[in-house]
Amino acid sequence: MHKDQDSVSLPRREFLGYLGASAALIASTASSWAAQSTALDADPTARALHALADTLEGDLLLPESERFEPMRGISWNRMVSARRPEVIVMAKSQADVVATVNFARGQGRKVAVRGGGHSWCGSSLRQGGVLLDLSHMRSLAIDAAQATATIGPAIQGGELIQEAAKHGLAFPVAHCPSVPLSGFLLNGGHGLNFNRWGTACSNVLAIDLVLADGRELTVSSEDHEDLFWAARGAGPGFFAVATRYHLKLHPLPRAITMSTYVFPGSAIDTATELVDSLSATMSRDVLLVLSIGAPPPELVPDNDTVGVVLAVAYSDSVGDAETALKPLNSNPLVSRAASTSVNAPTDLTTFLGALGATLPGGHRAVVDNVWSNVPLRTMLAGSPEHYAKAPAPKSHISAICFHPADELNATSYSWLGRYLVYNNTLWTDAADDEANRAWHADATALLDPHKIGRYVGETDLTKEANVAQQCYTPETWARLRELRTMYDSAGLFYDYLTVS
Repeated sequence: MHKDQDSVSLPRREFLGYLGASAALIASTASSWAAQSTALDADPTARALHALADTLEGDLLLPESERFEPMRGISWNRMVSARRPEVIVMAKSQADVVATVNFARGQGRKVAVRGGGHSWCGSSLRQGGVLLDLSHMRSLAIDAAQATATIGPAIQGGELIQEAAKHGLAFPVAHCPSVPLSGFLLNGGHGLNFNRWGTACSNVLAIDLVLADGRELTVSSEDHEDLFWAARGAGPGFFAVATRYHLKLHPLPRAITMSTYVFPGSAIDTATELVDSLSATMSRDVLLVLSIGAPPPELVPDNDTVGVVLAVAYSDSVGDAETALKPLNSNPLVSRAASTSVNAPTDLTTFLGALGATLPGGHRAVVDNVWSNVPLRTMLAGSPEHYAKAPAPKSHISAICFHPADELNATSYSWLGRYLVYNNTLWTDAADDEANRAWHADATALLDPHKIGRYVGETDLTKEANVAQQCYTPETWARLRELRTMYDSAGLFYDYLTVS
């Protein structure tokens, strides 16, 4: 996601010089590992590190190298964890991934996988072990005739949308365009037009994997179905490395149309009532969202918070879009809005850019969520008053309405409710960490009593020991644990944060 200078690979000749200069660093790392365990000898470890560095097409970064700390800190969230890996491998190919996995297994080191660094809680950043970074694996090919795409793990949603649109095609990428697809797909992913197209992971046709024993497999519904099932939803607890995704694309909607209603603080209850009344009856071609947070600077300056009702129709004609949005636009409750925009035409790139601006990079962040079937008027009771006291103005709550055309099946992405409600706390100054964390905890506490589960991709996996388990039904969790034992019995890959 962050393409700063430190993330750019060195030319081959310069890279060879870099490796030669790293001989002392390799010796230092090997000695450090040997000192940690009487079972290790520094000389074989040094030889293994040299062999890995010689084998890689990408880069091997060691703790004392200049590039190590900048690459360790690559994250959408500027509140980077202090967790520190022992080495970082910047892989450029599947062969690099195989070499890294085999090296780590031979050295008794665990592996964490980073696709693009967008995980706000830094699931891929662990204390010790090998950080396998896939950010250079950025292949992207569209087969327009078959309506499919083949992508590397670091391709961002916005990039796929722009390339697919050239062929009149689209994919349910994340609503934030800078989210790399690897983590999004592994988490399950509810993106563009999810009520019609389904979860992102249900649109994955096959995945190329590297297993803990170094085997390379392509998994699908016909081959290695159990791994295919697990990969589509296990998220940061997945026990293999996904190096390539084969995706099903959809026809690009030709008339994407948006209506927005901004309600003043005094009428947020009206906005909540409006969304509750429409959430299960609007067309499945419509995204319906309620957000609560600070108002835009130019709007209702006398209100501490506003409620924004956003509806986006993914349609093939203007007439179809207007019909899909009519239940909202004609509802008498919209008369209480302070600002309105009705049936505004847009396109996927513009729409994604506008949504991405609500969750900008470069901020410190704490994020959490709940799935719930409770009406919003019950679940959000007290939230507007709490958001009026938010320490940072970019913090907001978003309630997304779900009623997909198909039930979840054949994937480990297992929760589905009437609403998925996010609590997004964003600020910029480290001096404000304590105040924002405390405020966020109180805001989440208002939602938690109403949850049936959580979405693993946006859950605070650091806050309690069993929180990862809350992201799955009991049956799904049990099967994921069994498959982890089957395919990674030695525990080569790191488990979910706070799961031992």
